Amino acid sequence: MTLTIRLIKTRREKRLSQQALADLIGVSRSALAQWETDMSRPSLDNLRKIAEVLDVSFEWLATGRGNQYITVDDGEISDDELDDEINRMLSRLNTRHKKALLDVIKVMH
Repeated sequence: MTLTIRLIKTRREKRLSQQALADLIGVSRSALAQWETDMSRPSLDNLRKIAEVLDVSFEWLATGRGNQYITVDDGEISDDELDDEINRMLSRLNTRHKKALLDVIKVMH
């Protein structure tokens, strides 16, 4: 299954129009349409946003490997899933909060 098919499949499962998904990730509808027709490819940042909005695994969306949906077994989360979630959250922090978090990590290290 190609990226194009994974993107269309998941967008339709979530019952989102191209315009709705484009609005949620901050791109034009025509950009999304080009991704869905394999005329261009989304950036890694846009892939991350799509995965987050559609609530699917980044790895699955980008490569087709792994599970479509992020699953947690027995209350545990994998290192890769933790890394993905930490990276998603970090991108939302302002500089002051990033510095505070760095201080906390240094104490833990």
